[in-house]
Amino acid sequence: MEWSKTIQFGNRKLELPLVKIKESPLCPYNAYNRMCTLIPADGDKPAFLIPQSKGYKTLCYSFFQKRLRDILEMCGLNSSKFSSHSFRRGGATWAFHSKVPSELIQFHGDWRSDAYKVYLEFDLQDKLSISRAMADEILN
Repeated sequence: MEWSKTIQFGNRKLELPLVKIKESPLCPYNAYNRMCTLIPADGDKPAFLIPQSKGYKTLCYSFFQKRLRDILEMCGLNSSKFSSHSFRRGGATWAFHSKVPSELIQFHGDWRSDAYKVYLEFDLQDKLSISRAMADEILN
């Protein structure tokens, strides 16, 4: 990618490999290839397009946000508790709980600082293990 929230002037490129997840309906590799087949775009066009009656329109934040909230409401969820940023935050939290090293989470999310750490969510079990580790340190 040559443009994103963190690359607004084309001064560098971001490469994100898409890994195949066998037998998963959530496989990013298959989803991207399926999208490219259904909505072909020239190499110099944006990667994410929406079919229109007269060609294609670039997928923008406001459209994605509205569509996400519509789908969440159809699923019976309170859409005001979610945003497109939930994917970024959730990805960082999931990676952290999967024991991915912090510097790799930061690199993959294209964060220049460690600000992503404010997104990490700790459940009661995590907090309990921290408290136990601290108690063990005091006792030893």
